[in-house]
Amino acid sequence: MTTRTILIILNFAGILGSLIWLWTKPDWEALVTCIGLIATLITQLLAGKGVKSNKTIMKQRGGKGSINYQSKGDININNRNDKRQNY
Repeated sequence: MTTRTILIILNFAGILGSLIWLWTKPDWEALVTCIGLIATLITQLLAGKGVKSNKTIMKQRGGKGSINYQSKGDININNRNDKRQNY
């Protein structure tokens, strides 16, 4: 079972619980909970439509004579002490 399926099942259980709560003790809290859970269920069912892949694809190209930099943190590319000849 996927995480999405488990969340939808838990949402159904929450809606059922809030409907029982609304039936036994009609109050604004039970109504707001029920409406919120129904809106969440609709969002869960509609989310992901049209999503093809969760993979992130990164491409990097450089021109002739250029150097590509990839950094995990801060990078200073205006260094005057650069030893390259082709700039």
